[in-house]
Amino acid sequence: MIFGRPTVDNKRFSTGTPEATKATTPRGRDHFHARIRARTAYRTTFPCAPRAHAGSPSPRPSRLAPSRLAPFVARASLPLDTPMTLKVAHPTSESVHRPLDFVESLLSKENVEKGLTEHFFEGKPQLFDKYWDSLKEHELREFFQTRFGKTTSREDRKHAFVVYGASGYTGKLILEYIYEHVKGLGTEITFALAGRTPAKLHARIDAIKQKFPEVAYAPDVLRADIADARDIRALALCARCVLNVAGPFMNTNAHLLVQACLEYDCDYVDVNGEVPFTHKLIGLHDYAKQRRVIVCPNAAGAGGLPDVAAFFAAKELRAKTDADIARMHTFMHSNGGVPSGGTLATRAAMTKAMSKVAKIMADPFALGGTVSDGKRAEDSDKCLNKIEHWDDFDGWSGPFTYAFYDTRLIRRSNWLLMDMGEDPYGMKFNYCEHLLFPDEASARAAASANTSSKKEEEKLKAEGKLYELGEGLDDETRGKLFTDYYVNAVAEDGARVRARVSAGDGYDETARVSVETALLLACKRDELPFVGGVLTPSVAGGQALIDAVRRTGITFEVLPEDFKVDFAKVTERVA
Repeated sequence: MIFGRPTVDNKRFSTGTPEATKATTPRGRDHFHARIRARTAYRTTFPCAPRAHAGSPSPRPSRLAPSRLAPFVARASLPLDTPMTLKVAHPTSESVHRPLDFVESLLSKENVEKGLTEHFFEGKPQLFDKYWDSLKEHELREFFQTRFGKTTSREDRKHAFVVYGASGYTGKLILEYIYEHVKGLGTEITFALAGRTPAKLHARIDAIKQKFPEVAYAPDVLRADIADARDIRALALCARCVLNVAGPFMNTNAHLLVQACLEYDCDYVDVNGEVPFTHKLIGLHDYAKQRRVIVCPNAAGAGGLPDVAAFFAAKELRAKTDADIARMHTFMHSNGGVPSGGTLATRAAMTKAMSKVAKIMADPFALGGTVSDGKRAEDSDKCLNKIEHWDDFDGWSGPFTYAFYDTRLIRRSNWLLMDMGEDPYGMKFNYCEHLLFPDEASARAAASANTSSKKEEEKLKAEGKLYELGEGLDDETRGKLFTDYYVNAVAEDGARVRARVSAGDGYDETARVSVETALLLACKRDELPFVGGVLTPSVAGGQALIDAVRRTGITFEVLPEDFKVDFAKVTERVA
């Protein structure tokens, strides 16, 4: 039980039959080339074989009997444009759809021919052309397993986690957080950095070791580019968890990295704040449950931390009443903040792709958790723009850019709890989020500045705060920033809780939430409530994640009913 009430006890068990979770799966038919297709009856760790392409040439005659070839398995994918509801139907193992994009990319004609040439023919294509047909079936099976299969079990992998994209601004803060807060580096915990340019990663390590000279450990550096399926495989096999911080995610092969993690039994965490990308991943939820792999996008200061704050408030309210939570409203109060170059690049990417993703972006339930028909007025994005006085705080609400993301993520958490066999927050749950200001004039001034991304960049440039990719606020300025999350939760029977979660700068909190989530998945999985699925940070980490981020600086507290915000705390904006 999570909230203190008896529930269906399907935690830490996968859906489907035990056989469905085994690593070894049926043979598949190679569809890449007539010669190779006829010769490669293979076993790999993939759940199913790549699909055949229309118009593929007929197989070349072979000594392998046709019956030795594995059957063709058609590709099946979940309908990603279908909104979820709180009505949960648990699929059988036969109905779970298996993604094949990564498998097909890894087993491309080019990769297979190059691999065979290097492995058997000294890298000489002329020898491959002349002698490939002499290869024995057992040699091919061994080749495919070694070159493309799962060669290292999860428990035997060298690293607890690997950080991909660590040369950027967020990667720098993540590395600093690891060196400052993670104990037992090099003995109990090892990790690696991966990216396209190893020299940048080595420079990053040199800089961080100067800042933390007392830490002797230096992580391994791996050259990897997720544009290459072979590098993706290497990432998934080198650690128990991949932490991906290379955005904009919707412009990369991050979805193939997630699929590879599912195939090779590696958990996945990222810091994305992109509705379209997360929407793309939720179709993998049932398959991730079956494979007993946790995929946890959105483990960041934006999205992840409000999600954890909502989870905390819900848990405190459930300690007071058995009634469903009717509504929850989070107000954020801060003394400043400036977007990094990476954040601006992500916003630009979403703006550029708006014609393709507008329908997803406009759906309040794009990530699931639909209540009723999904058209309740209180769930509309229009509510997020309201400027009005709130007696509870004697303050004014104003629009917050990330509320359009946070609300969707927390609605998904509500649905996930039910899907995983726990109590949801509420069957009629409503969640809203705003910034909090001391007066109406401040709220309206902030709203008028919250316009297009282009105007935002013009304003930042005029203020000297427009950062390039890989840049952001300096350490001293970030150290002065704070963000308080005030969460009001009200149950259907009238019981209520007022909670506060106090944190620092959003980018520092991204480092905290993402690293602690990755550590839980890599090192303390037995303490977590669930074993698989595309989960939000609060559902993946539960109380263990609250405890972890609390230990390193975030505070969680329940407030008295008559609490008022001390607006005098902010005498001026720091940034």
